[in-house]
Amino acid sequence: MREGHFLRMNFLNVGRNRQRRTWQETALTIAVYLILSQLSDLATARAFGIEGMSPVYPSAALNVLVLILLGWRFWPIVPVNALLHVLLVEQRVDAAWPSLVTQTVVGMGYGIGVRYVVDRLRISLPPRTLRDVAWFCGILGVAAPVAIGLVSTSVLVAAGYLAVDDLPQQFSRFVLGDASAIVVLAPTLLVFLRWRQLIQPAEHQDPPRTEAALSMIATAVLVAVSHVLSSVTRETVLDLSFIAVAWLAIRFAIRGAAAGIATAYAATFVAIFTLHESVNAAVQSQMFLFASALMGWLLAGLTSERWELLARLSRRAYVDDLTGLPNRERLIEWITRHQDSPVVLVIMDVDDMRLLNQGVGRVAADHVLQEMAIRMRATFPSSTFVARVSADEFAVAVVDDRSPHAIMAELRQFFEAPFDADGSRVYISVSMGAVRTIRAGSADELLRKADMALDRAKSSPARSIVYSPELQAGEAPSLVGELHRAVENHELVPFYQPIYRYDLRSNSWQVAGAEALLRWIHPERGIVTPAHFIDFLERLTIGDHVGWDVMEQALLQAGEWRREIPNFRVWVNLFARQALARDCDRRIVELLHRTAVAPDALVVEINEGIVASDERDIASLVSRLREVGVQCAIDDFGTGGSSLGRVRDVPASVLKIDRSFVNKSEVDAKAKAVAATVVRLANELGMTVVAEGVENTMQLDVMMETGAHFVQGYALGHPLPADLFARTFLTADRATAI
Repeated sequence: MREGHFLRMNFLNVGRNRQRRTWQETALTIAVYLILSQLSDLATARAFGIEGMSPVYPSAALNVLVLILLGWRFWPIVPVNALLHVLLVEQRVDAAWPSLVTQTVVGMGYGIGVRYVVDRLRISLPPRTLRDVAWFCGILGVAAPVAIGLVSTSVLVAAGYLAVDDLPQQFSRFVLGDASAIVVLAPTLLVFLRWRQLIQPAEHQDPPRTEAALSMIATAVLVAVSHVLSSVTRETVLDLSFIAVAWLAIRFAIRGAAAGIATAYAATFVAIFTLHESVNAAVQSQMFLFASALMGWLLAGLTSERWELLARLSRRAYVDDLTGLPNRERLIEWITRHQDSPVVLVIMDVDDMRLLNQGVGRVAADHVLQEMAIRMRATFPSSTFVARVSADEFAVAVVDDRSPHAIMAELRQFFEAPFDADGSRVYISVSMGAVRTIRAGSADELLRKADMALDRAKSSPARSIVYSPELQAGEAPSLVGELHRAVENHELVPFYQPIYRYDLRSNSWQVAGAEALLRWIHPERGIVTPAHFIDFLERLTIGDHVGWDVMEQALLQAGEWRREIPNFRVWVNLFARQALARDCDRRIVELLHRTAVAPDALVVEINEGIVASDERDIASLVSRLREVGVQCAIDDFGTGGSSLGRVRDVPASVLKIDRSFVNKSEVDAKAKAVAATVVRLANELGMTVVAEGVENTMQLDVMMETGAHFVQGYALGHPLPADLFARTFLTADRATAI
């Protein structure tokens, strides 16, 4: 193994797997350290005759680096290196003992510092963030040299090897030389050894290299020129060179700072070596290099943190956090890039994901999704694009001439084996919608077609559907778009169907109120009944807006009609989204105040399915409305899975039995008996019963016989716009109270 490659690999694994290093690698590392350390000491002595007073004392940086590389337990190598230098290079036996004492303290001190920084604080090496820079420079670059200097000089004074008068000078030389070396050279060497690993991701590429080259040249020139100027002018020029170093750190982060600091150091060393400057000039150079390096690392740390933040934001914008797969945005980009190719897009939806979450827990369910992603990434070739497009939906896109059915059959194989759900084995199934096109075209259009196929597949026995133009006719996506336009153009308006009450005194049916029923006045199709759009509208957010708008219009009409018929009531249906909202009763009261209508003019209808699914909250809502004078009716009783036992706990005033109880009651004795039983039990609970869907006079007579004295249906009147309703139903007998 080549020496340079070995050192580079060792530094790349700083702090990792030290126990796996062979004795040959350790021996080679020690040998390289000893050679470089001896050469640096010779260069320092040649450049400037006083140890520690070079532009930077390189041996201090090498001491720290070898302990970072081999581990803090190798601290004895530092005094051994010093002893070898004294005996073999300087050949001064009398200086061996003081040097050994001093360097033993140095080795132990830096060993403790390295252990604390690397093993305890676990900073990244080279330091890349402000935290890393602060701990590395603060502990190894400042605190350790000061502590070691105090201990070593004190020991030498106590042993009689150093005069007390020389202590301040020796201490300052030691701290200045070591601190400058560690802050300037140690991180710089680490950066150069890990240069390739510090390259930023593609979305945060460095600026052009010419900027770095020009900045480094400017740094070298300014530093070199400063050494031939007077002391006052020299400081100004050094400040300008620091600006170049700072620019490199800001533009290129940690690599830029290392390049600028290395350039400044090399220029300073060459200038002092060539000009043989004084001690004061060397000290000034050391202070400049120390300050430039420290500020350069801090600026580089800020830049690195900014880059990493941008990288995390970019990843979050385009990569799913849970599975690591690309998200919907990346899928759209992929389709756009392949818009001229034959593309097959399959969207998969995990069946009954909510039940899986409830059965095994969300953490285990998330583990299943992660395992799905792993299986697909491991099996599909890199040319197949796999993405997670929503919570439980995955997409597979590929440029392929095969049939979508073949690709979906291949996908089915992923789900034959069970998945691990936190120790439990679970089997899952998926619904798939696919689309194939010769040219991908618009990504939005392709996704829309695949979603259409998936929506149809969920109700298909095969659970797999390939898009065809027939799916688009009358499909939900186009209807949803039209509904949004309809709301904006005020095309959704209430029609009113009369509700009649049988009056025993006059032996006749009289209008008691009207139910507000939504109709869509379509500009092309005319009047559209709710059966064609109400399910989609209720699922949309705009359905909430439409529901409250219909109630406000109905209350305004009730206020107007009550001037003619004082006891007239308007019946308004609540969507599930409205009924389950926490502020439902507050909004109803606000509408009553805004329209200046009495609370007893309004009957709120709540579908039995809503009552059955959330009885406790609905019971609370009904109670609060009852307190302010608003009556509530349970609508479509008999179709929502509820029972009279559960209805008993909801303090509603009215029960509207579904048309299925009324249908055929005039010819089917069983149907009539069921209707009569429901009416009788409701009356026992103190509830008024309204029979819906009365379509002929015979059914009207049957309902009267069973005791349902409030009826509604085509036999008595069709839903009409407000003006026609008033002219048709409100010009006869006055309505009576329910």
